[in-house]
Amino acid sequence: MRICHVGLNYKTAPVELRERLAVPEADIQSILQEKISSPSIREAALLSTCNRVEMTLVTHDPDAAIAVAHEWFAKKAGLPLVEVIDHLYAYTTDDAIRHLYAVASGLDSLVLGEPQILGQVKASYELALEAKTAGHILHRLYQSTFAAAKRARSETSIGRQAVNISSCAVELAKRIFGDLAGKTVLLIGAGEMAELAARHLKANGCTEILVGNRTLERARKLALEFDGHAFILDDLDQYLDRADIVISGTGASTYVLLPDDIKPAMKKRKGQPMFLVDIAVPRDIDPRIADISGAYVYDIDDLQQVVQGNQKNREREAEQAKVLLEEEAVSFLTWLKSLESVPLIRGIQQQVEQARVEELEKAQRYLKDLDAVQQEAIERLSKALMKRFLHPTMQTLKTLPDDIEGDLLMGAASRLFAAQPLPKSMRLDNDKNRETDEHASG
Repeated sequence: MRICHVGLNYKTAPVELRERLAVPEADIQSILQEKISSPSIREAALLSTCNRVEMTLVTHDPDAAIAVAHEWFAKKAGLPLVEVIDHLYAYTTDDAIRHLYAVASGLDSLVLGEPQILGQVKASYELALEAKTAGHILHRLYQSTFAAAKRARSETSIGRQAVNISSCAVELAKRIFGDLAGKTVLLIGAGEMAELAARHLKANGCTEILVGNRTLERARKLALEFDGHAFILDDLDQYLDRADIVISGTGASTYVLLPDDIKPAMKKRKGQPMFLVDIAVPRDIDPRIADISGAYVYDIDDLQQVVQGNQKNREREAEQAKVLLEEEAVSFLTWLKSLESVPLIRGIQQQVEQARVEELEKAQRYLKDLDAVQQEAIERLSKALMKRFLHPTMQTLKTLPDDIEGDLLMGAASRLFAAQPLPKSMRLDNDKNRETDEHASG
């Protein structure tokens, strides 16, 4: 089996394309179940955030699995594949594992070292479990990924004082307004992004925080924490003209703010500028609002200039983290390679055990006078001889390198023992043998 990772992110695709591909959490399970119905895909997980959409696949045919993923991306985007494919990357096995480790550790994030991504990767794995599309290999892969990310954060300073998207939005506001003291901020959405933004805004002197949300209860809860005012989004037009800064980060699939919403607010502001930051994907703020005099619109891609200026120190820590991730990747790859040799190992063990039993039965014809204790001693001796004889071969097969040398050694072992891999019903894809196979692989 091979692992494939197919997707796009903020480095390869603009927000206009990423928002077309953003997947609501409620749709992920059905998409995964559809993917594993493909003959080439055995297991699947899907990660969708504001900065990336990626599929992790387990397959026996990487080319076919990648083609299935490409087809899905094009269909979801509503575009011909030729217009999407240049924005996509596809990694297999070694590179796929290293990429997933980097993503979960925040090393591939727009904001280097940001902590939210690990929770998002965990959530994607949990959705795959619920969809029953994560099996033996993805389970082991994600557990290894979480361990690698934990090491990167605990053994380096990559996650310490890490900025996030919300803090970058506040930093951008400071560049425009200078001192934020006395400014009125309107948050659209009451989720994690809004909470982080409110925390940074309060720390930077904002005196009035307005929180709008589709459900008033959530807005009140967030507003109460920061001495703000809550309102329901249906009443947004009553508050817009008070806002110097608008930060929007909802999970809506269509625009929340349209030009017709902003025009009357800007008239009431009488020339005072309004700074709008859209940290959502799909975008909340219609980009045409930027054509209105006095309204300045920034989306998540515009935050990159802020990020680049803030992450120089973390880049040194990132290099140390990469060394730790490589150690974890080598360990997982060794385990993954061992799975390929398990059917051969079991076949050799069965063949040699059958020969041992046959030869022992022949010998016992001439040893009829032995008592039970003596017969047991001979049984133990034959098993010990078999184990000692097989030990060097078994250890070699369990630690094969993932290259041509490993393939040659597997072929040589198969010919030397005249062994054939176990039939399909006894291989790793049979759930009742998985625990046994993992034990056999060491």
